[in-house]
Amino acid sequence: MTLALRYAVRSDVGLLREGNEDSAYAGPRLLAVADGMGGHAAGEVASAVTIGAMSELERERPGPDMMADLSNAVSAANMRLQQMVMANPAIEGMGTTLTAVLWEGGHAAVCHIGDSRGYLLRQGELYQITHDHTLVQSLVDEGRITEDDVSTHPQRSLLLRALDGRTVAEPDLSVHEAQLGDRYLLCSDGLSGVVSDETLRDTLAGFPDPEACTRQLIDLAIRGGGPDNITCIVADVVDGITTRPSTVPILAGAAANGTDGRSQAPGTNPFAALGSGPAPGQGQGPGKGSGTGPQATGLHPMPGHGTGPNRQQPRTAPQPVLTDDDAPFQSVNGTGAQEIDDEDSTGRGRRGHRASKTKTRRKRWPIVTSALVVLVVVLVAGGYFAYSYTQDQYFVTANDGQVVLYQGVNQSVLGISLSHPHTHTGIQLNQVPNAFRQQLANNPSTSSLSAAEQIVTTIQGQVTACGDWWKSLQQWQTNTNNYNNAIKQAEKNHATKKELAAIKNTAGTQPTQPLNIDCPPSTAYDVPTSSIPAGSGG
Repeated sequence: MTLALRYAVRSDVGLLREGNEDSAYAGPRLLAVADGMGGHAAGEVASAVTIGAMSELERERPGPDMMADLSNAVSAANMRLQQMVMANPAIEGMGTTLTAVLWEGGHAAVCHIGDSRGYLLRQGELYQITHDHTLVQSLVDEGRITEDDVSTHPQRSLLLRALDGRTVAEPDLSVHEAQLGDRYLLCSDGLSGVVSDETLRDTLAGFPDPEACTRQLIDLAIRGGGPDNITCIVADVVDGITTRPSTVPILAGAAANGTDGRSQAPGTNPFAALGSGPAPGQGQGPGKGSGTGPQATGLHPMPGHGTGPNRQQPRTAPQPVLTDDDAPFQSVNGTGAQEIDDEDSTGRGRRGHRASKTKTRRKRWPIVTSALVVLVVVLVAGGYFAYSYTQDQYFVTANDGQVVLYQGVNQSVLGISLSHPHTHTGIQLNQVPNAFRQQLANNPSTSSLSAAEQIVTTIQGQVTACGDWWKSLQQWQTNTNNYNNAIKQAEKNHATKKELAAIKNTAGTQPTQPLNIDCPPSTAYDVPTSSIPAGSGG
């Protein structure tokens, strides 16, 4: 028995997004989903580039170390993103998640980074085979919040790991043995964040055909509000002898839309470096591409995976640049080189040609000047609009031991900062809980002032909660000490049991730490360690 994959892939923009930043690839050896982020910073380019780099694993059979193959492909994708950002700084800030399965001989190697997900349906039970790299998941793992708190947590969208070309890629890697009848689901959080695990299990178990299953999953996410792009791959493990497996690699989402304007901007073409044919969406002549695939679904076959030759444009050797002295002579009167032939021994002809050449150069100056003026105007206008755009951005970070809300972007050009303080919040950094302090260190950017102010409000609320807790704990300790001293004094005065019972303990119950908040030490709130109970973490 030879195990193989029969798969279907589908991607939808959803109901609230303007464009699709998800990308997906499904082939006989590789399944991959990438959820781009960055908005104006070209998240769809990041996901498409990553899928393009990962798809090169389809070209050859995996080696004995499938996890190493996946790790190398992820590093190559991250390097491409870095090169693109260096070529076009306008897209800095883009990034993407990645969840992929590399298939060979009944073994599945799983690669994961970010919050897209991989699931396995086996014998009616659904297993999540990936672990979200998000702040809220880390809080769940540490027991600070519950699964029920995740959907309402203010930082539920904050990723701890992603592919962005700026940091080292650290994917989770694993290998497991597949079984006949297994069904894999790879999806972006536009599906898993809207549809419950129970509904996912029922749908995967209830629709035998992968194509029908992907349609139903997309419909469920749409009915749930479709707040994000939705992408999913459903792949069945089948007997390659008795059941016809899938053989045509398919692209979906942004990776299939090579005509996107931002994708085609200089330095952003996601398939420019693949060397495997034209970008998806562009014309292909005979012998290029697969030539087959479910075009009716809006998906595109992967370029360069067909039986025809992969033609490349012939290269041309670099040509020397012609200067005025090297160019063919052209006189004002149009006689050309004949002017040299007619020169006499006195050299008057040569002087005449030089004079004509000088006149020609003078005529070029108005054109050059106009071009320079236009260029300056374009640069100034472009700079103005670019600066205006940055001033619509806000981020919250720490400066001089305080939490500060900045207007602009956290970058500089020629030593000139593109941001300035908008609001000094007065929140002391040493009073901020650790989770938010890490977030401030990463300079979280937002798309609006209200979003940035919401972050400040959340931080202020947690700082206040921690301060109130330490002060209430200090008061409780004071009341407890007063009660104990009163009892000791009464016993010293040989008070009766009735008199001792009359002494009331006004301290009450010891205050507990605010739920889900890792408060800084009490000294950050001017509460001495000596004034609180021992072992309280002050």
